[in-house]
Amino acid sequence: MRIVLPANVTLGARLILAGLAILFASAPPTVAQGAAGATPSSVSSPASFTYHGGLTLTGPWRFQAGDDPRWADPAFDDSAWTPITLDKPLSDQGIDPYYTGYAWYRLRIDPRQLPLLIGSPPLDLLVSGRSAAQLAVYINGVECFRTRGLTDPPHSYQSPPLAVPLSCANTAGPVVLAIRTWAGTDVQLSRGPLQSVEIGHSDDIADRLAQVSSRNWDQHLIAGLIVSLLFLSVALLGAVLFLAQRHHSEYLWMALLCLSVTANGAVPLLFGLAILPLTAFSILNLFTGRIFMAVTLEFVLRFTGGRHRNVVRALQVSVLLLPFVSLVGLEFIYEVLSLSAQVAFCGLVCFLLYRSWRRGSLEAAVMLLPFFLAATASSADTFLDYAAQKQWVSEQLASHRFYLGSIAFTTSILAFTVFLASLIAVILYRFVRVSQDEQRSEAEIAAARSVQSLLIPTVLPSHRNFVLESAYLPINGVGGDFFQVIPLKDDSLLIVVGDVSGKGLQAAMSSSTLVGALRNELSHDPATILDHLNHVLLGAVASPGALPGLDSAPAFATCLCARIYPDGHIVIANAGHLSPYRDGREMELEPNLPLGVIAASEYKNLNFDLSPGDRLVFLSDGVVEAANAQGELFGFERTQQVSHESARYIAQTAKHFGQTDDITVVSLYFAARTTSRSSRDLAANP
Repeated sequence: MRIVLPANVTLGARLILAGLAILFASAPPTVAQGAAGATPSSVSSPASFTYHGGLTLTGPWRFQAGDDPRWADPAFDDSAWTPITLDKPLSDQGIDPYYTGYAWYRLRIDPRQLPLLIGSPPLDLLVSGRSAAQLAVYINGVECFRTRGLTDPPHSYQSPPLAVPLSCANTAGPVVLAIRTWAGTDVQLSRGPLQSVEIGHSDDIADRLAQVSSRNWDQHLIAGLIVSLLFLSVALLGAVLFLAQRHHSEYLWMALLCLSVTANGAVPLLFGLAILPLTAFSILNLFTGRIFMAVTLEFVLRFTGGRHRNVVRALQVSVLLLPFVSLVGLEFIYEVLSLSAQVAFCGLVCFLLYRSWRRGSLEAAVMLLPFFLAATASSADTFLDYAAQKQWVSEQLASHRFYLGSIAFTTSILAFTVFLASLIAVILYRFVRVSQDEQRSEAEIAAARSVQSLLIPTVLPSHRNFVLESAYLPINGVGGDFFQVIPLKDDSLLIVVGDVSGKGLQAAMSSSTLVGALRNELSHDPATILDHLNHVLLGAVASPGALPGLDSAPAFATCLCARIYPDGHIVIANAGHLSPYRDGREMELEPNLPLGVIAASEYKNLNFDLSPGDRLVFLSDGVVEAANAQGELFGFERTQQVSHESARYIAQTAKHFGQTDDITVVSLYFAARTTSRSSRDLAANP
């Protein structure tokens, strides 16, 4: 039996153990038990020693693949079994290292060779298995401990070290250790399922168990746990940012990305703590990794502006379907497709970030290098681990580790930490920048709203022959629709309804410009008014920067101008606007180009007459273009059906259907015909 001295044994204990090693080296080999019922030979016991350390029972052990309950019997004859030591691979000792199923280890300890078994304090064993191998420890035929997976049928759990008291069995005579092991088909153990067995005083073994458990946490669990908690914290931060700015979906997808990383780290943690069996770990590990890839692609797509959406969707569907290839048993095909998907994923994300950087996004440039490093490190670790598992390369070339004190970090964990830091910096910077932009925009919109409120009438003038109603519903607080109802000295009314292209602040400023020009207009002829407004809009567009918010692309506006006389006569000119409705029927007007298109536009007057009781409705295209959740338009047919209703009813009906643009409705009801000057005379002498 070889004895290995633990590194933490004191100098005095090492001298004692060295003496024991010399004694054991000169002693004859361990005598195997004879046939059942045989009595071991009597050997005198050496003198008692003071014991302050532990011994590693390297062997030789007796090994036999298979399973038989009689093999736990201390009287069983194991002389035909293969002798092995625990510090060498099974392949070097004539055993197939890729066997699966049950196997037994047996070792006989003679009290005369090991006087430490005599006296106090009591002795314990520290039994350590490898990976997900399952163990049951028998001392002199009595089962003293087993791992949780050694059931019927057995399951692969992470195998923690076991502290087994020798007092659980009668150890007054020879001690026979029998260890039953099981390894599933998904566990490859080149050195066998049994890693080491140590014997020592109870306090020493308890200390060794604490050291082994602590080292296991430091080497395999702590770093992943820390990074997972960091990503979980950032996920909560992303959720808070999304609640503050709901129209920025990249915050939500960043939170989901961080949650997927947390789940991806929690799965091996639960397996390492022997909570998840290997089967569940393998399945969850398949899906959490692919979900991370799909969510990351969605986050980068939204972060960079949404280009190449079809390519991203195709790759997302592919990676989410990929685990099912492995589940149906096509392992080689899965490995090839998995590697291809990982390369495509890394390449596409880097491409999207690079394109966004080239378009001027400094935030994408900050994220590009950390993500590339994280993806490269993770891919390299995965490949090296897989190559070492397949024995293509040495195990020393597997994932390289760095140490912060006793805590080990892999290159991929360090790279992902750097990526997380860049992600936090970029997202917080974007949130602050967007918040400042929104505050500035809200201030500008508030200023525009206050100006527009002075230009859009809230109270319409009263008239003895007409009943006037209006409804104005901008979609963004301020809008591009405008209207004016101006009473003239001859008791006629000038009604102007228009719609500037676009929405929001720029459209509002353009409409304010037109209303200001209209109020300063000296002529009351509809065609002349449209011609003047056309030149005003063209002049504003031709002078970028002359008006706040109107310094980029050319704007145009549709406009309808009507002069209505007390006797019901109408003179109307149209610049590309929707025709008004008269008693539920659309009036036929000559089409013309909108304002702001060309300077040479000619607008013509058309004449109509209203009858008492007629209702005339002017409206903007926000009514017709209202759309519901299914994308169905409100349309001209529905507009015609409600055109005989009040202005407020028409506007609210379109809004509830699904407002997509500014809505303006002006309604005029002709109550009586006047007996004053005729409209023809008024038109000839305005």
